[in-house]
Amino acid sequence: MAAWIPRDFDAAAIAARALPIKVLKGPRQAGKTSVLERLGTHHVVYLDDAAVRIRAIQNPRLFLDSLPERIVLDEAALAPDLFGELKRRVDEDRRGLRSGRPPDRKPLDAWVTGSNQTLLARNVRESLAGRASYFDLNTLSIHELGRNSTLPDMLLRGAWPELQVSPQLDAGRYLNDLISTFIERDIVSAAGIERHVAFTKCLQLTAARVGQLMNYSEIAALCGVELTTVQSWLGLLEANGILRRLQPHATNLNQRLIKSPKFYFEDVSLAVRLQGWTEPQPLLLAPVAGFLIENLAVSEVARFFVNRGLPPRLNHVRSKEKVEVDLLVHLSDGRTVAIEVKTTPEDFDSRQLRLLDTLGLTIVERWVASPTPAPDLATARVVTFDRLWHELNRLESAST
Repeated sequence: MAAWIPRDFDAAAIAARALPIKVLKGPRQAGKTSVLERLGTHHVVYLDDAAVRIRAIQNPRLFLDSLPERIVLDEAALAPDLFGELKRRVDEDRRGLRSGRPPDRKPLDAWVTGSNQTLLARNVRESLAGRASYFDLNTLSIHELGRNSTLPDMLLRGAWPELQVSPQLDAGRYLNDLISTFIERDIVSAAGIERHVAFTKCLQLTAARVGQLMNYSEIAALCGVELTTVQSWLGLLEANGILRRLQPHATNLNQRLIKSPKFYFEDVSLAVRLQGWTEPQPLLLAPVAGFLIENLAVSEVARFFVNRGLPPRLNHVRSKEKVEVDLLVHLSDGRTVAIEVKTTPEDFDSRQLRLLDTLGLTIVERWVASPTPAPDLATARVVTFDRLWHELNRLESAST
Protein backbone atom coordinates (compact mmCIF):
# COMPACT_ATOMS: atom_id res chain seq x y z
CA MET A 1 0.00 0.00 0.00
CA ALA A 2 1.14 3.51 -0.67
CA ALA A 3 0.59 4.66 2.91
CA TRP A 4 -0.42 3.16 6.20
CA ILE A 5 -4.04 3.20 7.31
CA PRO A 6 -4.46 2.15 10.97
CA ARG A 7 -6.07 -1.22 11.50
CA ASP A 8 -8.05 -2.06 14.63
CA PHE A 9 -7.31 -5.76 14.15
CA ASP A 10 -5.43 -6.52 17.38
CA ALA A 11 -3.07 -9.19 16.07
CA ALA A 12 -0.69 -9.10 19.05
CA ALA A 13 -3.45 -9.52 21.65
CA ILE A 14 -5.11 -12.26 19.62
CA ALA A 15 -1.85 -14.17 19.24
CA ALA A 16 -1.40 -14.30 23.01
CA ARG A 17 -4.46 -16.53 23.42
CA ALA A 18 -4.18 -18.57 20.22
CA LEU A 19 -2.73 -21.92 19.19
CA PRO A 20 0.82 -22.07 17.73
CA ILE A 21 -0.47 -21.69 14.16
CA LYS A 22 -2.65 -18.64 13.57
CA VAL A 23 -4.52 -18.58 10.27
CA LEU A 24 -5.45 -15.08 9.09
CA LYS A 25 -8.19 -15.28 6.47
CA GLY A 26 -9.65 -12.60 4.28
CA PRO A 27 -10.22 -11.64 0.64
CA ARG A 28 -7.47 -10.54 -1.68
CA GLN A 29 -6.35 -6.92 -1.18
CA ALA A 30 -7.88 -6.60 2.30
CA GLY A 31 -4.51 -5.83 3.92
CA LYS A 32 -3.68 -9.11 5.69
CA THR A 33 0.03 -9.02 4.90
CA SER A 34 0.31 -5.32 5.72
CA VAL A 35 -1.19 -5.85 9.18
CA LEU A 36 1.26 -8.63 10.01
CA GLU A 37 4.23 -6.75 8.54
CA ARG A 38 3.52 -3.85 10.86
CA LEU A 39 3.55 -6.09 13.90
CA GLY A 40 7.33 -6.10 13.55
CA THR A 41 7.56 -9.28 15.65
CA HIS A 42 7.57 -11.98 12.96
CA HIS A 43 9.74 -12.64 9.92
CA VAL A 44 7.57 -12.44 6.80
CA VAL A 45 8.02 -15.04 4.05
CA TYR A 46 6.35 -14.22 0.73
CA LEU A 47 5.41 -17.48 -0.96
CA ASP A 48 4.04 -15.74 -4.04
CA ASP A 49 7.73 -15.17 -4.86
CA ALA A 50 8.51 -18.04 -7.25
CA ALA A 51 12.10 -18.56 -6.03
CA VAL A 52 11.03 -18.68 -2.38
CA ARG A 53 8.11 -20.97 -3.20
CA ILE A 54 10.31 -23.46 -5.08
CA ARG A 55 12.66 -23.79 -2.10
CA ALA A 56 9.69 -24.35 0.23
CA ILE A 57 8.23 -27.04 -2.01
CA GLN A 58 11.50 -28.86 -2.69
CA ASN A 59 12.51 -29.27 0.96
CA PRO A 60 9.96 -27.97 3.53
CA ARG A 61 12.06 -29.06 6.54
CA LEU A 62 15.24 -27.40 5.36
CA PHE A 63 13.26 -24.33 4.36
CA LEU A 64 11.72 -23.90 7.82
CA ASP A 65 15.06 -24.71 9.49
CA SER A 66 16.50 -21.65 7.75
CA LEU A 67 13.85 -19.38 9.31
CA PRO A 68 13.35 -18.03 12.85
CA GLU A 69 10.61 -19.56 15.02
CA ARG A 70 8.36 -16.50 14.71
CA ILE A 71 7.27 -16.35 11.09
CA VAL A 72 4.51 -15.21 8.75
CA LEU A 73 3.90 -17.54 5.81
CA ASP A 74 2.14 -15.29 3.32
CA GLU A 75 -0.06 -17.11 0.77
CA ALA A 76 0.96 -20.43 2.33
CA ALA A 77 -1.47 -22.48 0.24
CA LEU A 78 0.88 -21.98 -2.72
CA ALA A 79 3.35 -24.34 -0.98
CA PRO A 80 1.05 -27.06 0.45
CA ASP A 81 3.91 -29.35 1.57
CA LEU A 82 4.75 -26.80 4.27
CA PHE A 83 1.61 -27.72 6.21
CA GLY A 84 2.84 -31.24 6.97
CA GLU A 85 6.14 -29.87 8.26
CA LEU A 86 4.32 -27.29 10.39
CA LYS A 87 2.30 -30.14 11.91
CA ARG A 88 5.47 -32.09 12.70
CA ARG A 89 7.03 -29.11 14.45
CA VAL A 90 3.95 -28.30 16.53
CA ASP A 91 3.67 -31.94 17.63
CA GLU A 92 7.39 -32.06 18.44
CA ASP A 93 7.04 -28.94 20.59
CA ARG A 94 4.08 -30.47 22.42
CA ARG A 95 5.89 -33.76 23.10
CA GLY A 96 8.87 -31.87 24.48
CA LEU A 97 6.62 -29.82 26.74
CA ARG A 98 4.89 -32.95 28.10
CA SER A 99 8.17 -34.77 28.72
CA GLY A 100 9.71 -31.81 30.52
CA ARG A 101 12.92 -31.94 28.50
CA PRO A 102 14.45 -28.61 27.57
CA PRO A 103 13.68 -27.68 23.96
CA ASP A 104 16.51 -27.47 21.43
CA ARG A 105 14.82 -24.44 19.87
CA LYS A 106 12.09 -21.97 20.71
CA PRO A 107 8.50 -23.16 20.07
CA LEU A 108 7.04 -22.39 16.67
CA ASP A 109 4.93 -19.23 16.50
CA ALA A 110 3.53 -18.84 13.00
CA TRP A 111 0.95 -16.76 11.20
CA VAL A 112 -0.40 -18.28 8.00
CA THR A 113 -2.27 -16.12 5.50
CA GLY A 114 -4.19 -16.81 2.34
CA SER A 115 -6.75 -15.17 0.09
CA ASN A 116 -8.14 -18.37 -1.38
CA GLN A 117 -9.95 -19.87 1.59
CA THR A 118 -10.89 -23.03 -0.30
CA LEU A 119 -7.24 -24.01 -0.76
CA LEU A 120 -6.15 -22.71 2.63
CA ALA A 121 -8.92 -24.47 4.56
CA ARG A 122 -8.21 -27.73 2.74
CA ASN A 123 -4.54 -27.69 3.76
CA VAL A 124 -5.23 -26.64 7.35
CA ARG A 125 -8.00 -29.22 7.72
CA GLU A 126 -5.80 -32.05 6.44
CA SER A 127 -2.63 -31.23 8.40
CA LEU A 128 -3.27 -28.75 11.20
CA ALA A 129 -6.57 -29.74 12.81
CA GLY A 130 -6.36 -28.94 16.52
CA ARG A 131 -3.15 -27.01 15.99
CA ALA A 132 -4.42 -23.81 14.36
CA SER A 133 -6.64 -20.89 15.36
CA TYR A 134 -8.61 -19.02 12.71
CA PHE A 135 -8.98 -15.24 12.49
CA ASP A 136 -10.66 -13.05 9.90
CA LEU A 137 -9.70 -9.71 8.42
CA ASN A 138 -11.72 -7.89 5.82
CA THR A 139 -11.53 -4.39 4.39
CA LEU A 140 -11.30 -1.24 6.51
CA SER A 141 -14.07 -0.14 8.83
CA ILE A 142 -15.74 3.27 8.90
CA HIS A 143 -14.30 3.62 12.41
CA GLU A 144 -10.77 3.15 11.05
CA LEU A 145 -11.29 5.54 8.16
CA GLY A 146 -12.88 8.24 10.32
CA ARG A 147 -13.16 11.53 8.47
CA ASN A 148 -11.86 9.92 5.29
CA SER A 149 -15.14 8.07 4.80
CA THR A 150 -18.13 9.55 3.00
CA LEU A 151 -21.29 7.69 2.06
CA PRO A 152 -20.75 7.95 -1.72
CA ASP A 153 -17.13 6.80 -1.39
CA MET A 154 -18.01 3.87 0.88
CA LEU A 155 -20.65 2.70 -1.58
CA LEU A 156 -18.72 3.18 -4.83
CA ARG A 157 -15.09 2.69 -3.71
CA GLY A 158 -15.64 0.61 -0.62
CA ALA A 159 -13.05 0.29 2.11
CA TRP A 160 -10.33 -1.46 0.13
CA PRO A 161 -7.01 -0.15 1.51
CA GLU A 162 -5.47 0.41 -1.93
CA LEU A 163 -8.42 2.51 -3.11
CA GLN A 164 -8.31 4.54 0.10
CA VAL A 165 -4.63 5.44 -0.13
CA SER A 166 -4.61 5.86 -3.93
CA PRO A 167 -7.57 8.11 -4.80
CA GLN A 168 -6.32 8.42 -8.38
CA LEU A 169 -7.15 4.75 -9.05
CA ASP A 170 -10.26 4.03 -11.08
CA ALA A 171 -12.52 2.24 -8.55
CA GLY A 172 -14.69 0.63 -11.21
CA ARG A 173 -11.72 -0.95 -12.97
CA TYR A 174 -10.13 -2.01 -9.66
CA LEU A 175 -13.32 -3.73 -8.50
CA ASN A 176 -13.94 -5.30 -11.90
CA ASP A 177 -10.45 -6.79 -11.80
CA LEU A 178 -11.00 -8.05 -8.25
CA ILE A 179 -14.27 -9.71 -9.23
CA SER A 180 -12.86 -11.30 -12.38
CA THR A 181 -9.57 -12.53 -10.87
CA PHE A 182 -10.32 -13.35 -7.25
CA ILE A 183 -14.00 -14.35 -7.35
CA GLU A 184 -14.67 -15.56 -10.88
CA ARG A 185 -11.27 -17.21 -11.42
CA ASP A 186 -9.43 -18.11 -8.19
CA ILE A 187 -12.41 -19.18 -6.09
CA VAL A 188 -14.14 -20.97 -8.97
CA SER A 189 -10.96 -22.78 -9.96
CA ALA A 190 -10.09 -23.90 -6.43
CA ALA A 191 -13.62 -25.21 -5.84
CA GLY A 192 -13.71 -27.07 -9.15
CA ILE A 193 -16.81 -25.24 -10.36
CA GLU A 194 -17.46 -26.00 -14.02
CA ARG A 195 -20.50 -23.82 -14.67
CA HIS A 196 -18.69 -20.49 -14.67
CA VAL A 197 -21.45 -18.49 -16.38
CA ALA A 198 -24.13 -19.77 -14.00
CA PHE A 199 -21.89 -19.02 -10.99
CA THR A 200 -21.35 -15.44 -12.16
CA LYS A 201 -25.08 -15.00 -12.72
CA CYS A 202 -25.76 -16.32 -9.19
CA LEU A 203 -23.30 -13.75 -7.83
CA GLN A 204 -25.00 -10.92 -9.72
CA LEU A 205 -28.49 -12.01 -8.63
CA THR A 206 -27.33 -12.14 -5.01
CA ALA A 207 -25.99 -8.60 -5.35
CA ALA A 208 -29.36 -7.47 -6.72
CA ARG A 209 -31.09 -8.96 -3.64
CA VAL A 210 -28.68 -7.75 -0.98
CA GLY A 211 -30.39 -7.28 2.39
CA GLN A 212 -33.54 -9.11 1.28
CA LEU A 213 -34.84 -12.50 2.35
CA MET A 214 -32.99 -15.11 0.31
CA ASN A 215 -35.06 -17.23 -2.04
CA TYR A 216 -32.70 -19.99 -3.13
CA SER A 217 -35.27 -21.60 -5.41
CA GLU A 218 -35.81 -18.40 -7.38
CA ILE A 219 -32.09 -17.87 -7.97
CA ALA A 220 -31.61 -21.55 -8.87
CA ALA A 221 -34.37 -21.34 -11.49
CA LEU A 222 -32.91 -18.16 -12.99
CA CYS A 223 -29.42 -19.69 -13.15
CA GLY A 224 -30.61 -23.06 -14.42
CA VAL A 225 -29.02 -25.05 -11.56
CA GLU A 226 -30.21 -27.04 -8.55
CA LEU A 227 -31.22 -25.30 -5.33
CA THR A 228 -28.44 -27.15 -3.46
CA THR A 229 -25.92 -25.80 -5.98
CA VAL A 230 -26.92 -22.21 -5.20
CA GLN A 231 -26.65 -22.92 -1.48
CA SER A 232 -23.20 -24.41 -2.02
CA TRP A 233 -22.00 -21.45 -4.10
CA LEU A 234 -23.20 -18.89 -1.57
CA GLY A 235 -21.53 -20.86 1.21
CA LEU A 236 -18.32 -20.81 -0.80
CA LEU A 237 -18.51 -17.02 -1.21
CA GLU A 238 -19.19 -16.69 2.50
CA ALA A 239 -16.17 -18.85 3.38
CA ASN A 240 -13.98 -16.67 1.16
CA GLY A 241 -14.95 -13.42 2.88
CA ILE A 242 -17.17 -12.10 0.08
CA LEU A 243 -20.61 -12.58 1.65
CA ARG A 244 -22.00 -12.46 5.18
CA ARG A 245 -25.08 -14.53 6.02
CA LEU A 246 -27.48 -13.02 8.55
CA GLN A 247 -29.69 -15.70 10.07
CA PRO A 248 -33.15 -14.84 11.40
CA HIS A 249 -33.72 -14.77 15.13
CA ALA A 250 -35.68 -17.74 16.41
CA THR A 251 -36.27 -19.30 19.80
CA ASN A 252 -34.58 -22.58 18.82
CA LEU A 253 -31.99 -23.81 16.34
CA ASN A 254 -34.41 -25.81 14.19
CA GLN A 255 -36.62 -22.78 13.57
CA ARG A 256 -33.63 -20.59 12.80
CA LEU A 257 -32.24 -23.00 10.21
CA ILE A 258 -35.46 -23.41 8.24
CA LYS A 259 -36.21 -19.68 8.02
CA SER A 260 -34.76 -17.50 5.28
CA PRO A 261 -31.47 -15.72 5.90
CA LYS A 262 -30.34 -12.47 4.36
CA PHE A 263 -27.02 -12.03 2.57
CA TYR A 264 -24.80 -8.97 2.61
CA PHE A 265 -21.47 -8.31 0.94
CA GLU A 266 -18.57 -7.96 3.35
CA ASP A 267 -17.58 -4.87 1.37
CA VAL A 268 -20.66 -3.18 -0.06
CA SER A 269 -18.73 -1.81 -3.04
CA LEU A 270 -18.76 -5.27 -4.63
CA ALA A 271 -22.57 -5.31 -4.54
CA VAL A 272 -22.68 -1.78 -5.96
CA ARG A 273 -20.26 -2.73 -8.76
CA LEU A 274 -22.16 -5.93 -9.59
CA GLN A 275 -25.37 -3.90 -9.78
CA GLY A 276 -23.68 -1.64 -12.32
CA TRP A 277 -23.70 1.71 -10.49
CA THR A 278 -20.95 4.21 -11.38
CA GLU A 279 -22.21 7.56 -10.04
CA PRO A 280 -23.46 8.46 -6.53
CA GLN A 281 -26.48 10.61 -7.36
CA PRO A 282 -28.62 8.10 -9.27
CA LEU A 283 -27.55 5.37 -6.82
CA LEU A 284 -28.61 7.29 -3.71
CA LEU A 285 -32.00 8.03 -5.27
CA ALA A 286 -32.63 4.43 -6.35
CA PRO A 287 -34.94 2.06 -4.39
CA VAL A 288 -32.00 -0.27 -3.74
CA ALA A 289 -30.04 2.45 -1.89
CA GLY A 290 -31.66 1.62 1.45
CA PHE A 291 -30.54 -2.02 1.24
CA LEU A 292 -26.98 -1.01 0.31
CA ILE A 293 -26.79 1.44 3.21
CA GLU A 294 -28.10 -1.31 5.47
CA ASN A 295 -25.30 -3.54 4.13
CA LEU A 296 -22.80 -0.86 5.15
CA ALA A 297 -24.11 -0.82 8.73
CA VAL A 298 -24.17 -4.61 9.07
CA SER A 299 -20.55 -4.84 7.88
CA GLU A 300 -19.47 -2.13 10.32
CA VAL A 301 -21.06 -3.89 13.29
CA ALA A 302 -19.60 -7.26 12.24
CA ARG A 303 -16.10 -5.77 11.97
CA PHE A 304 -16.29 -4.51 15.56
CA PHE A 305 -16.35 -8.13 16.74
CA VAL A 306 -14.23 -9.76 14.03
CA ASN A 307 -11.31 -7.38 14.55
CA ARG A 308 -11.25 -8.40 18.21
CA GLY A 309 -11.16 -12.09 17.37
CA LEU A 310 -14.78 -12.56 18.48
CA PRO A 311 -17.57 -14.23 16.50
CA PRO A 312 -20.29 -11.69 15.63
CA ARG A 313 -23.63 -12.92 16.95
CA LEU A 314 -26.03 -11.06 14.71
CA ASN A 315 -29.58 -11.79 13.58
CA HIS A 316 -32.45 -10.14 11.80
CA VAL A 317 -36.09 -10.59 12.74
CA ARG A 318 -39.32 -10.43 10.75
CA SER A 319 -42.86 -11.06 11.98
CA LYS A 320 -45.71 -12.73 10.12
CA GLU A 321 -47.11 -9.25 9.60
CA LYS A 322 -43.82 -8.37 7.80
CA VAL A 323 -42.66 -6.00 10.53
CA GLU A 324 -38.85 -6.15 10.58
CA VAL A 325 -35.90 -5.15 12.72
CA ASP A 326 -32.72 -5.03 10.65
CA LEU A 327 -30.19 -6.15 13.23
CA LEU A 328 -30.10 -7.81 16.63
CA VAL A 329 -26.61 -7.60 18.16
CA HIS A 330 -26.06 -10.09 20.99
CA LEU A 331 -23.43 -8.89 23.47
CA SER A 332 -21.04 -11.05 25.48
CA ASP A 333 -23.22 -10.94 28.61
CA GLY A 334 -26.36 -12.11 26.77
CA ARG A 335 -27.97 -8.69 26.41
CA THR A 336 -29.08 -7.50 22.99
CA VAL A 337 -28.95 -4.24 21.07
CA ALA A 338 -31.72 -3.75 18.51
CA ILE A 339 -30.69 -1.70 15.48
CA GLU A 340 -32.81 -0.35 12.65
CA VAL A 341 -30.89 1.19 9.76
CA LYS A 342 -32.44 4.32 8.28
CA THR A 343 -31.16 6.91 5.84
CA THR A 344 -33.75 9.22 7.42
CA PRO A 345 -34.15 8.37 11.15
CA GLU A 346 -37.60 9.95 11.32
CA ASP A 347 -38.90 6.99 9.32
CA PHE A 348 -38.54 4.68 12.34
CA ASP A 349 -41.68 2.54 12.72
CA SER A 350 -42.98 2.24 16.29
CA ARG A 351 -44.43 -1.21 15.43
CA GLN A 352 -40.87 -2.49 15.58
CA LEU A 353 -40.80 -1.74 19.29
CA ARG A 354 -43.81 -3.95 19.86
CA LEU A 355 -42.14 -6.73 17.87
CA LEU A 356 -39.04 -6.51 20.07
CA ASP A 357 -41.18 -6.94 23.17
CA THR A 358 -42.30 -10.37 21.90
CA LEU A 359 -38.83 -11.85 21.35
CA GLY A 360 -37.98 -12.83 24.92
CA LEU A 361 -34.63 -11.04 24.73
CA THR A 362 -33.07 -8.57 27.13
CA ILE A 363 -33.01 -5.53 24.87
CA VAL A 364 -30.55 -3.19 26.56
CA GLU A 365 -30.80 -0.38 23.99
CA ARG A 366 -32.68 0.48 20.79
CA TRP A 367 -30.78 2.34 18.08
CA VAL A 368 -31.50 3.86 14.74
CA ALA A 369 -28.24 3.66 12.78
CA SER A 370 -27.91 6.40 10.19
CA PRO A 371 -25.13 7.68 7.92
CA THR A 372 -25.98 11.26 8.93
CA PRO A 373 -26.52 12.84 12.38
CA ALA A 374 -30.03 13.46 13.69
CA PRO A 375 -31.65 14.10 17.08
CA ASP A 376 -32.54 11.10 19.20
CA LEU A 377 -36.10 9.85 18.86
CA ALA A 378 -38.48 9.39 21.76
CA THR A 379 -38.22 5.60 21.44
CA ALA A 380 -34.69 5.07 20.13
CA ARG A 381 -31.20 6.58 20.05
CA VAL A 382 -29.79 7.78 16.74
CA VAL A 383 -26.23 6.47 16.24
CA THR A 384 -24.25 7.52 13.19
CA PHE A 385 -22.21 4.86 11.40
CA ASP A 386 -18.92 6.37 12.56
CA ARG A 387 -20.08 6.07 16.20
CA LEU A 388 -21.23 2.44 16.08
CA TRP A 389 -17.90 1.08 17.35
CA HIS A 390 -17.75 3.60 20.20
CA GLU A 391 -21.23 2.68 21.39
CA LEU A 392 -20.69 -1.06 21.02
CA ASN A 393 -17.42 -0.78 22.92
CA ARG A 394 -19.20 1.08 25.71
CA LEU A 395 -21.71 -1.73 26.12
CA GLU A 396 -19.19 -4.55 25.69
CA SER A 397 -16.83 -2.97 28.24
CA ALA A 398 -19.66 -2.80 30.74
CA SER A 399 -20.48 -6.47 30.18
CA THR A 400 -16.99 -7.82 30.94
